[in-house]
Amino acid sequence: MDISTPRATLTTEAILALLNAAVARAQALDVRVHIAVCDSAARRVGFISMDGALPIAAITGERKAFTAANMNMSTGQWEAYVNSLKPGEQKIVDAIEGYVAARGGFPVRQRGMLLGSIGVSGASQEIDADIGHAALAAIEAEVVEG
Repeated sequence: MDISTPRATLTTEAILALLNAAVARAQALDVRVHIAVCDSAARRVGFISMDGALPIAAITGERKAFTAANMNMSTGQWEAYVNSLKPGEQKIVDAIEGYVAARGGFPVRQRGMLLGSIGVSGASQEIDADIGHAALAAIEAEVVEG
C-alpha cells in the first residue's frame, strides 16, 4: 500500500513573480485591486493591496485564492458548479466559510501538480480574471479557464 503522495508548493521567487505580474497588469488596466497568493495547502503566502483598492475587496481576494487552492479549480469553475446544485445542496455549500464563487481565483499548477493559487479582487470579475491570467502567464503556469 502506498501511504504517501508527492506535494509541492510555490517558491518565493514564484510568489513574488505572481504578485508583480498581477500588479503590472492591474496598472496597465488602470485598476486597483488586492492580490492574494496561497500555497498548495491554501495558506496565504503573499498579499498586496494596491493604493486605492476598496478595503472590502481584500477579503474577497484572499477567499478567491483559498477557494482555488482548496478546490484545485478556478473560482469561475467553482461558481458554475455551485450554480448547478439543487437549492438544498447550495445551502450546504453556502454554509461553508471562506469559499467564494466569483471569477478571479485560479489554482497555480505545473505539470498537473497543484502548487498554490492566486486570487484577485477589486475590479469587475472579468478584469480580476484577466489579471489572474496575466500572473499565471508570467510564471508559465498552466492556464485554467474561468
